[in-house]
Amino acid sequence: MKKLLLSILFLLAVTVAWAQQVVTIQPQFPERGQQVTITYHPDAPGAKIPADVPAVKLVFSHSNLYELPYVINMEKHGKNWVTTFTLARYAMFASFTFQSGDIIDQPAAKQHYELVIYKNKVPVKNTYLYKGYSLGAQLGKSDSLLIKQQEMFAKELALYPDNYEARVRWLSSKISLAKGKDKDKFRAQAQEVIARKFRENPTEMGNLNLVTMGYLIIGENSRLDSIRKVVVATYPHSGLAKELLTDQLAKVNDEEKKVALLEKELQQENGENSKAYTGMHQLLFEHYVVAKNKDKALYHARKMAAEKTPYTPGTWEDIATQLADNNLALDSALEYANRALQVADSFPVGVVRFFPEYGYIPGYVTDSARQAALRKTKGNLLSLIATICQKQGKQQEGVRTMEEALSISEDKTTLQRAGQFYAAIGAPEKAYQAYWKILLEEPADTAALQALKQNYIAWKGAAAGFEEQQAAIRQVWKEKMTPVLNKSRINKKAPSLAAIVDMDGKPLPAGMLDNKIIVIDFWATWCVPCMEEMPYLQRVYDQYKNNPDVVFMVINSGARNTLENAQQWSGRKKYTFPVYYNTDKEVGEKFGFNIIPATYVIDARNNLQFKSIGFEGPNIEARLGLQIELLLKEK
Repeated sequence: MKKLLLSILFLLAVTVAWAQQVVTIQPQFPERGQQVTITYHPDAPGAKIPADVPAVKLVFSHSNLYELPYVINMEKHGKNWVTTFTLARYAMFASFTFQSGDIIDQPAAKQHYELVIYKNKVPVKNTYLYKGYSLGAQLGKSDSLLIKQQEMFAKELALYPDNYEARVRWLSSKISLAKGKDKDKFRAQAQEVIARKFRENPTEMGNLNLVTMGYLIIGENSRLDSIRKVVVATYPHSGLAKELLTDQLAKVNDEEKKVALLEKELQQENGENSKAYTGMHQLLFEHYVVAKNKDKALYHARKMAAEKTPYTPGTWEDIATQLADNNLALDSALEYANRALQVADSFPVGVVRFFPEYGYIPGYVTDSARQAALRKTKGNLLSLIATICQKQGKQQEGVRTMEEALSISEDKTTLQRAGQFYAAIGAPEKAYQAYWKILLEEPADTAALQALKQNYIAWKGAAAGFEEQQAAIRQVWKEKMTPVLNKSRINKKAPSLAAIVDMDGKPLPAGMLDNKIIVIDFWATWCVPCMEEMPYLQRVYDQYKNNPDVVFMVINSGARNTLENAQQWSGRKKYTFPVYYNTDKEVGEKFGFNIIPATYVIDARNNLQFKSIGFEGPNIEARLGLQIELLLKEK
């Protein structure tokens, strides 16, 4: 009786403890293929989100649940918020927080909730590896990040000693933390692990990718080309060698020599190894299309289109486009375009990952984004078909098809083709309208502006009045974008800029930023998109450099850069905007970016209002200028 009573008390204690948890996950040890339910209990002790909020979101900070959205809107069940989903066949690990408005609930300041996937109550392979990756989002730039990650990699190896990536990651962390001869010792061990992986299967692409990944992890990027050359030289008849050789031949500048080498390699193609030669056929197709060699172009097109992957319909579209653009084999171009149109619904949308053990895995895409992508695909293909019809002399059919294309989608590609189509059939007013619509979305598109002017002159008979049309486009764009930008406002207190120094390493002068509109652009010398953005940033700076109410701060983010790197950056001679250096390693976390370039605009009351993450193309010039104008009007 006493044992029974103790058992009952134990179960009651467990039940009470379970009920008092902020977050519960059922089943306790979820496995792949099972439904998992995550519940947020706002009434539990320690819960940060009140019970009466209108909505709660589960936000993944790290996840390999690729087919799920990174933000899940939870459902209200009684007092609790619940979400249920099925774990995919490849599920391993996810970390997450809960969010409602500005309120974020997580177990601790630098800790997130976790979903671990099990097999017979043991975490599946890669669980602790992925948990190690997630710590970057959880801990930020903490000094303990590398040590904590090393602990996770060690746990993974304790469960799965043969986990190659975990072994390399563990040794890489050892290299980073070691000093003197120990650093060389761990590097030698890592090199041997990677070399052993290469010897396992030197002619399989998936294995080679793991090898090159290993070298990247330990910072030996220069070995990538050399290991590929080893494959080509040592296993010249393997499919992998042929694929790598294709990349090498694509870089040959002498076109005649390149074609001769490709044709020679194709003599070794047979039914069993044809997949490895797809890239060579593509290079030769592109050559013979330009050379107007119809028979050879179509031969290589058939070879290109033979491989069946999620990207095959896109290959058909590319073939049709190149044939049409070069006015070659138009009947075949039409056939490929129609073939692609028939399967437009199956065009990949978003990121599609490929893993040798799991195959192709599509990323999550909202229904609205999928439908928008489908409309764009159909518009592109119909406008291409209309263009081909026009080139074949079937003008009426072309006009009907182009009208259908524009009724489905007015994306840039469809509008560009429409502009070219209407100009070709002698309808400059309609061509003008197509380019007008492009410029309403991308006012900095110089090619569209030039085409707009050409068709305006063809339509009106002279250039008189065109400048007024340009001004009208800019005004309409501003009227269209203003509510969009206002809706995107952040309106939060800006992080401190006390850690920013000038190119002499000196702090900013006191009062320099008081009551100013501040344009901040975080960049790094190694960042290619950052360099692409610089000319547009310079043009915006030139517009406002004499305005005392606007301050530009182009800040080297400090990631993998030193103050000396920033000082020696050649762009300082090319561009005149002021350059600064960031000394705060947590600046990305404070501002909310992990990708550069990252551009922010702060208003005169020191509130962060606008942000742009990543290089967005020429449009940044017009958008950034309008953001500054909006804030100046409020000053």
